[in-house]
Amino acid sequence: MKTKAGTINSKHITMAILFTVYMSEYMLCLICMDQSAYHLEGTGAILHYLKMPALAVGFLLFPLSQKFESDIRTRRITMLASDIIFIAGMAGIMELFIKTGPVGYIISCTVTLISLGFLGGAVYYYYAMGHVGHAYIGRLSGIAGAAAFLIQMTVQFLIPSNIAMLVLLLAGFAFTTYLTIVSKKRFEWMFDEPLEYARRGDPALPGKMIIVAGCAAMIMLYMINGLTDTIIISLSFSGDMSMYAWPRLFGAAGYLVGGFLADLGRRKWLMVCALCMSIMSFPLPFMLQEGHVITATCHYYVIVVSQIVFLNVFFWDLAPKTSHPQLVAGLSRVLACVCDAIHPAFSNTSVMTRITIEALLTSAVLLCIVLGGYIPVPYHKKQVNAPDGSKLDEFAAAHGLTPREKDFLICLIESDDDVSVIASNMNTSTRTVYRHINSIYEKTGTETRYSLMRYYYQSH
Repeated sequence: MKTKAGTINSKHITMAILFTVYMSEYMLCLICMDQSAYHLEGTGAILHYLKMPALAVGFLLFPLSQKFESDIRTRRITMLASDIIFIAGMAGIMELFIKTGPVGYIISCTVTLISLGFLGGAVYYYYAMGHVGHAYIGRLSGIAGAAAFLIQMTVQFLIPSNIAMLVLLLAGFAFTTYLTIVSKKRFEWMFDEPLEYARRGDPALPGKMIIVAGCAAMIMLYMINGLTDTIIISLSFSGDMSMYAWPRLFGAAGYLVGGFLADLGRRKWLMVCALCMSIMSFPLPFMLQEGHVITATCHYYVIVVSQIVFLNVFFWDLAPKTSHPQLVAGLSRVLACVCDAIHPAFSNTSVMTRITIEALLTSAVLLCIVLGGYIPVPYHKKQVNAPDGSKLDEFAAAHGLTPREKDFLICLIESDDDVSVIASNMNTSTRTVYRHINSIYEKTGTETRYSLMRYYYQSH
């Protein structure tokens, strides 16, 4: 489907489905573990947070595994094997075949969380690399995440959880099997070596200061919302409310709001939107203190889920521009897990103390946004820096590219502009741009912008 800002093709839709399936399994897995810990009064909330380090370990194992997997076939097998381990762990938690007992339950939880994290690292990486420079990376993830919330709520309230979870696990396994085995070359790009942009020495790529400031800002913004998270979780495990009740439906709205806001101006307003959303969380502790639990919970889910979307999109957008995209793509969840693990330290603080901490964090975030240059400036037509002329000429001559096609080649490999922007910069129509791009793909034997860029830089 062609749109004004870009093209949504089968690859993008497949990645959105993969994200939906994964997030559905992710949420139902954690809910299953939390519900089994409800009877542990005083320690249930602590166990909720202790799950986070195991998830983070799994997310970090994925990029580590890529260093030891030298071929596409091995990576396919590893992906499929991790899904099988996850299913086996969930079977142990749900005691589908045998009674596990306390020790078996802990082992099952640990195995499940690590394998779930590993799968998450893979899904986040594939999603980032499948949407390189795409204008709709935020809203596609927002729609996919909202669908996952609706699936989770449907399962939780309408279908017996064990049966639904088993069906979802089998559906996820079937989809993973399709991607790794059945589809063959169609999704081979997922398991191939990524194009490491940062090794090009391109001055247009983000510098260390920009990356550090952006990462620091996103971490602090997530921590601001986490201060309210501790109150809601404490209320849930004390029996005063349930964080998995119907107000959780507002999480789907949070995904949609966050997804569409993240894409504003091709993500130029992402940091500003994230800051504004966090400021809206300031009244939440007062609302909870005054007993407006339902209203506060609905408000909380919209804000915190939107913040998760902003966090994800920031690192997904950053990942392809670094030399370690497998690691960077999943850092959003790793950092979220780390923040979640330290949030209990603030569980006994007063409302005014929380507000003071939130105000200090917000001031620090604003400083990072300014230092990192994340406040949008008036748009000026961008000049594309052409690659080395002799290399470009050699590549164009070797593949029979016309002078006009060579101009479009520069736009494709030296910028992340979508078709509409390229058409505007080149003073032509989008139809003409598509025609030239398809001709370039045909002459170079590539199928996507990603494969064209990879082929060009590997040929020199």
